[in-house]
Amino acid sequence: MSEVMTLLQAFPPAEAARTLVLAGGAAVLFSSVLGFVMLVPLQPWGKALRAWLPHKALGPAHLDWIMLGLMLGLAAAVVLLTETSAPGWWVMLMVAGAWLNPLPYAFRIFGVNAFVLAGPIHQKAAATLGLMSSAALVAGWTWLLLAAGR
Repeated sequence: MSEVMTLLQAFPPAEAARTLVLAGGAAVLFSSVLGFVMLVPLQPWGKALRAWLPHKALGPAHLDWIMLGLMLGLAAAVVLLTETSAPGWWVMLMVAGAWLNPLPYAFRIFGVNAFVLAGPIHQKAAATLGLMSSAALVAGWTWLLLAAGR
């Protein structure tokens, strides 16, 4: 029950911003490590991994995690500069949306086209996840800009 209350209670601006910045920083760090992983198959000693780790398929996900990490930082700045108290559900919506949104690109590694809501069940599930994460980000930014503009 306390978890539900946490999602409903308002986070003070500093606490909401701290959560957003830490989640955004973690996304940038994750993407930076992923960048190193993407370089391994390009090395002379890493050629055997080219078939196992298609580095070109990871590129868009790598860039998306960086961009969305920076987006969380921008959301934190808006919260702080406008002194907007944010409900816990909104903070979690933004963090989840930012972390899940690049996954359709990553699913390409496994041959799943998560950009088309059709096909086998695993493709539909992956596409639904992408759709939900995009909707979460749009809803989150809409709420933030409306709340900050009051």
